[in-house]
Amino acid sequence: MKILFILLLFISFLFSNDEIQPLTEPWTPYQIETKDGLEGISIDLIKEIQKRIGNKKEIKVFPWKRGYNITLKKKGYALFLTTKSKQRENLFKWVGPISSMEIRFFKNAFREDLTINSLEDAKKVSSITVAEDTITKEVLSEFGFTNLDINTLANNSFNKLLENKTDLYPVEENSFMYKLKQLNLQKKIIPVKMEAFYESKLYIAFNIETDDKIIKKWQAAFDEIKADGTYDKIIGRYR
Repeated sequence: MKILFILLLFISFLFSNDEIQPLTEPWTPYQIETKDGLEGISIDLIKEIQKRIGNKKEIKVFPWKRGYNITLKKKGYALFLTTKSKQRENLFKWVGPISSMEIRFFKNAFREDLTINSLEDAKKVSSITVAEDTITKEVLSEFGFTNLDINTLANNSFNKLLENKTDLYPVEENSFMYKLKQLNLQKKIIPVKMEAFYESKLYIAFNIETDDKIIKKWQAAFDEIKADGTYDKIIGRYR
């Protein structure tokens, strides 16, 4: 009986152990791929959480759509950073908020004829390029936009704007401005006059079947990171 008890205890520990596999996508300055590996604000935060809770899984990078679908369908996965929208809220379990975001329209600077002061102005253009399964597509669809050019890869949207093959590209402002500066394109791609049309928080999204004990453990570690000043130090590295 004693051996059986120990065996059951071991099995219980094995299945309750945190073997969550973190997934992400390239998204500066949050997730940056370099020749030396991954870095960025959220990369450093996730690694710090992993260190504190004993999760040793290596962070894997996938295109957004693939990472989203894996986390949606397979137990044991988590995706960051993810917007917690009304459509997604009950599809995942959440830890955060990790950061915040604002979505704004950008255009090719060549398009001096294009003036966007409101959502109604944006609805009148021929084409707005967006990536599939993104919060941007969800929000604009809710607003009644029918002129969306949906792409399976996020880079396709950026390239279309750069090549002046679309009118507008709605995207998270801070990360996109960072990217434009890195590529020295801030004079070729510019924001429209209209300010951000959507604001939200960014989280780590876990497969819905994830044990609540694991969610609480990740949340507690993140709360501790914010409370002890580690969060501010990580943010400071990328300013």
